[in-house]
Order: sequence, then C-alpha cells, then structure tokens
Amino acid sequence: MKKQLAAALVLALLPFAASARDSLGSYTYVEGGFKRLSIDNDAVDNFDFDGAYIRSSVEMNDNLSFHGGLTFGKSSDLPVDIDLTELELGLGYRYNFADNVDFIADATFQHQEFDDGDNKDVKNNTRIGVGVRGALSNSVEGWVKANYVDGGLYEGDAVGTLGMHVVLNETWGLVGEFDAGGDVKRFNIGVRASF
Repeated sequence: MKKQLAAALVLALLPFAASARDSLGSYTYVEGGFKRLSIDNDAVDNFDFDGAYIRSSVEMNDNLSFHGGLTFGKSSDLPVDIDLTELELGLGYRYNFADNVDFIADATFQHQEFDDGDNKDVKNNTRIGVGVRGALSNSVEGWVKANYVDGGLYEGDAVGTLGMHVVLNETWGLVGEFDAGGDVKRFNIGVRASF
C-alpha cells in the first residue's frame, strides 16, 4: 500500500517537474516540515526527538547569505518526556565554478535546550562546513558537505551532510536532508518556497 501511494505521488508530481527550471535555485527560501534528531547514548540506545522545523535563508549579495532555523521536538524514550528546542543562526558563502555547480561554505551557531519539566539542559554548538551544491537535472538539486562541529553534543566531530531539493515549479519544491557524525544523526523532510 505504501509503495502504491509513493508511486501515485511521483506520477502526480511529474507534470510540475517537467516545467521546472534547469538551473540552480535561489538561496532565498523558507521551508518547513518534519525533523528527527537521534542521539546515541550509553544509557539508552538512542534518544529520538521527533518534531517540526522551519528554516530560512536570505541572499545578501551574489555570494553571501544569512540563514536561520527553529526546531521543536519531543522524546518519549525515557519514563519522562523531554522537549527539545533548537535555534540556528549562520552565514553562508557560495562560489559558482561550473554550469549549475556551486562551491558552498557556512558557519553556524546552534543553541539547544532539553527540558524534562523539572530540569533544563542548555547546549551550544558551532559548525563550519564546506561542500558542493549542483543541479542533477532540470528538476533535482543536490548537495554534499563535510562539517566540523564542536560544543554541546559534539566533541570536535566530523559530520557529513547529504541533501536534495525536488523542484516542482519556480516557487515550490520538496526538500530532504540527512547528516551524521559523532553520536548525533539528523533527518528532515519538508516543503520549500524559493524566492
């Protein structure tokens, strides 16, 4: 049944994809959707925080952008529920070095709060990443990044990121991203509006 629903969704989206642009999309966008944060822990195999996220990026000029995001999640893996709030702020850089291929780099500060109702644990992380973003076809973009993350949940860890943006039309698209490193994995899937 799930395979049939997925096939029906792909077929329904084909007319939109056929009319999509054939170059890299804008670095100005707003997106939101589902996000999961998994933390490997000695006491419990994984803490899984499921919730919603919203993030945005705004181009300041041809090469620089400002990005930020907010995530709310909850874990019920322990006898007491834990709420997660994340705030991210950062700067991005891009340099176009081939047709529809950009070198990308960013520096991001992340503030996390874990709250079980009685106690609040605050963690701050910094991330520096470099990678490549490219148009894989006229309706699909992808990116891959290598990151260095330190502070909070990380101990100077290398973190890899893979992402994809399926372009439906000039404004709307579907986006997914996965990153993993150290004891932390993240996955998000959502809808993006580009401007």
